[in-house]
Amino acid sequence: MPTFRYSAYGARGEFAEGKIDAATHDLATQLLWAQGLTAFQMQPIGAAETPWWRRELSVRRGSSPRELAAFTREFATLMGADIPLDDALRILCERGASSAMTTIAKDLRGGVLNGLALSEAMQKQPGVFAPDYLSMIRAGEIGGHLGSMLGELADLLERRAEIRARMRSALVYPALLLVLATASLGVIIGVLVPSVVGIFDGSGRPLPTVLGLAMALHAHWLEIILGITVSGGLAGAAVHRAWTGPATRAQAERRLLQIPFVGALVLDQETGRFGRVLGTLLKAGVPLLSASLSARAIVHNGHLGRGIDRAIDRIREGAALHQALQQETMLPALALRMIAVGEEAGKLDVMLMRVAIMFEQKTQRTAERLMTVLTPLLTIVMACVVGGLVMAVIDAVMSINDLAFR
Repeated sequence: MPTFRYSAYGARGEFAEGKIDAATHDLATQLLWAQGLTAFQMQPIGAAETPWWRRELSVRRGSSPRELAAFTREFATLMGADIPLDDALRILCERGASSAMTTIAKDLRGGVLNGLALSEAMQKQPGVFAPDYLSMIRAGEIGGHLGSMLGELADLLERRAEIRARMRSALVYPALLLVLATASLGVIIGVLVPSVVGIFDGSGRPLPTVLGLAMALHAHWLEIILGITVSGGLAGAAVHRAWTGPATRAQAERRLLQIPFVGALVLDQETGRFGRVLGTLLKAGVPLLSASLSARAIVHNGHLGRGIDRAIDRIREGAALHQALQQETMLPALALRMIAVGEEAGKLDVMLMRVAIMFEQKTQRTAERLMTVLTPLLTIVMACVVGGLVMAVIDAVMSINDLAFR
C-alpha cells in the first residue's frame, strides 16, 4: 500500500505532519479529515515534487484558467443571491462556462446531494482543483461565508487570467517578428544566394566569405537542424537532471532571486501571490497560522518558500508576522512595512490585500516594460542579420558587374 507524506493543520490552526498509509490520494485525505486535520500538502513517498505549474490555481480536463474564473464568478453570484448550494450547482450544470466545467458541476452536485461538503466533492475531482483552491473553499465553509470566498477566488483567478492575457498579447509581435525574420532568412539562403553563387561559378571568382557561409548552411541544413535538436535535448536533459537534485535546485532558486531585474520580478510576483492568498484567508476568518500554511503552498520559488516555512515556525512560537518574515525571508521592505502597519492597526487582512494589489501591478508594469524593450531589440537584431546578408548579396552582385564592365 502506498505511503503518503502529509502536512496539515487542525481546526485551531495547529500544524501536523507525518506519514499515512492509504490506497489513494483521496483516501489519505479522507483519513486525515476523520482525524480532524486538513491536508494542504500530500505527496507519495518517493515521488517527484509536484511541478510549480500544477500547483497554480487552475483547472485541468482541457479547461483554461479563464473558464475556471468564469465558473467561479457565476458560482459566487449564485451563492451571493442566497440560492441553495445544490440549486446553484444545478444552474451551473445547465449553463456552465464550458462543456468541461458543466461536467464538473454535475459531478459536484452529485457529490453534494450524496451528503458531501463542497470541498469534499471538489477533492474527489482528480487533477481539477488545486490544493490552495480547496483550502480557500474549506475556509469559506468553516466560516459560513462560502459566497464571499468564491467571490475572492473569482477576483484572484480573473486577475491572473488578465495578467496572462496581457503577457500573451505583448509576446505576439516579437513572436511574429521572429517567424517573419526566419522566413526571410530561409528565402535568402534557399533561393537568392544559390542564384548568385551560380554567377560566381561561371566567372571563376572565389565566393565572398558571407556567401560561402550561406551556401554551407544551404548544403548542410538538415545536419545543422539535427545537431541543434540533439544538442538542445541533451542540454535540456542535463538541466532537468540538475534541477531535480535538491541541492542544485536550492542553489539555483537562491541565485535566481539575485539576478538583476529578473530576481526583482520574481520576488514581486511571489509577494503579490502570497499577500493575496493570505489576505483572502484572513478576511474569511481563518487563523493566521492556518492561513500562512495555505498561502505558503502557492509560493513557487523554493528558496523563498523555505524562508516562509521558517517564518511560520516563528509565528507558531508567538512571533509577529512581519517580524518572522523580516528575519527569515527576503520579501521587499515595503511589503514588510505595510504588513507591520496592518498588524499594529488590527487590519492585517486589508493591508495584505493592498500589498497584493501593489505588487501585482508592479509585476505587470515590469513585464510590460520588458516586452517594450524586447520588441525593438529583436527588431534591431533581426534587421542586422537579414540586412547584413542582403547587403552581402548585393555587394557580390555589384562586384560581378564591375568585373563585367572592365
